[in-house]
Amino acid sequence: MNNPTDAQTELPIRTQLFINNEWVDAKSKITFDTINPVDETKIATVHEAGQEDVDLAVEVATNAFKTWKATDGSTRRNLLLKLADLIEQNRDRLAEVESLDNGKPKHVAHAADLGFT
Repeated sequence: MNNPTDAQTELPIRTQLFINNEWVDAKSKITFDTINPVDETKIATVHEAGQEDVDLAVEVATNAFKTWKATDGSTRRNLLLKLADLIEQNRDRLAEVESLDNGKPKHVAHAADLGFT
């Protein structure tokens, strides 16, 4: 994944809100540009969560937690390990996006931000 084109193909930047296990547009349809602080170029236009979106996200997360807390420990462990594997598999792309968004060197995002995840 050293080629940015390959990384982008493998893990594109998502610009919608992730609520209830779905990518959705903001209810208000309001978006904003996220800007690379290094050169002030636009990275992407993303949806802005409004109160209605936040309320819905909290509601579904609260309901999901009821199921999650009743799930046995081995299932929770396996799901968290799967998440860790996905982060590791996409580490270069995640570091690339974190670097763009925060203006930090990619190696810092790779080592610090993802290293502590």
